[in-house]
Amino acid sequence: MKNLTSVLGAAAAAGLLVLASGTATAATTATSSVLLTQAKAGCALDPAVAHESVKIRKTPAVNSTDLGLLPKGAKARYVTCPVTLAENYSLCGWKDDNRWSHITYRGIKGYVPFACVV
Repeated sequence: MKNLTSVLGAAAAAGLLVLASGTATAATTATSSVLLTQAKAGCALDPAVAHESVKIRKTPAVNSTDLGLLPKGAKARYVTCPVTLAENYSLCGWKDDNRWSHITYRGIKGYVPFACVV
């Protein structure tokens, strides 16, 4: 149940779930089934595509060690799914967001702001 909650939480954060008055709709149920199937094989959101160039960080924090760059348009893979909630940032058009994606790009594993990848 914990994994289901994590997957559904990430899907909701990504705008993939439709909730009405606290009850799941048919779209939510269908999406949940797809997400659970894909979560077993990998992240439902793969690949992560950078819509702005962004630094890959060692930990999910803006001032964390810079490990490399995920260039605009580059495709990365998610290491873990769903997102990690950590330090707030105001990047890639978002203000006070705290969602970070754990990705791997060209052998570099690290964190990028969720708002910077699609």
